[in-house]
Amino acid sequence: MHSVLIAVPTLGLRPLTSLLTELSRQAAEMRPRGYAVEIVLLDNSADGSVAESRAAVNHGARYRRVPRRGYSQARNAALDMAAGYDALIFIDDDEIPCHGWLSALLQGADRYGADVVWGPVRAVVPPGSPRWLADGRTLRPEPSRPDGPVRGVVAGAGNTLLRMVAAEKTGLRFEENFDLCGGEDTVFFSRMAAAGARVVWIGAACVVETQDPDRLTLKGLMARGYRRGAVSAVARRALQQKLEPRLAVRRSVRMARGVVRIIVGVTVFRPTTAALGAEDLAFVSGWCVTVLGCHSGPA
Repeated sequence: MHSVLIAVPTLGLRPLTSLLTELSRQAAEMRPRGYAVEIVLLDNSADGSVAESRAAVNHGARYRRVPRRGYSQARNAALDMAAGYDALIFIDDDEIPCHGWLSALLQGADRYGADVVWGPVRAVVPPGSPRWLADGRTLRPEPSRPDGPVRGVVAGAGNTLLRMVAAEKTGLRFEENFDLCGGEDTVFFSRMAAAGARVVWIGAACVVETQDPDRLTLKGLMARGYRRGAVSAVARRALQQKLEPRLAVRRSVRMARGVVRIIVGVTVFRPTTAALGAEDLAFVSGWCVTVLGCHSGPA
């Protein structure tokens, strides 16, 4: 695996200088080791952004306007542009790669013969943020798992390498039905795994997620929890996964856990515990509303 395309989808709402600078630096580090790494900025904003175009050019990246709005539109544009490359890497515009990120992804793919490599996303918050955010751990719990094959769902494409030969073999695309609600990445990679793709986790391939101001509020935390629950249910429906009794039990347990966390957090003044409880309840609420058919999403 030698030719690599790094795709950065953006709506043009966030500053990109730090991300593009770091991507360019890491790409340059890999070239003496035999890798041809290119970067493309996929502008999915409403009218196109001159600033985004200039940012891409100033950092040696390609610029591609994706006029039709939607999560899947930008990701499918990346798939099309990656034809002829060995690998496609997705990174979101609110993330910054850690030192050694690109090397870890590429070496992990080679070491395990992986078709998909998935790495951790760690949330960071600005100084002076509320204590209940626990330096970002409330927003994104840090997973602890060994490197190697992954079983289950790859829930997100914000830090993912895809070997193009595997993608072309399956012929899979990101579904346009998910353009507005999200979840297209979960369905895509779940179908890749079901088709026999080898998915691995590499802990050193870490990115840090910067936070928009609305994410630093309890309302924002609950809104994201609700959306995650809804997207989880919509994705299961798209994958034609049956509603098994044990899943309903797990959701009931999570709701009970949320109630307990809130009671404990309020009683002994542990704001982080109470916030996690609120997020549990929001997630289960989003999932239940969607399962009951009250949420409009892909059929």
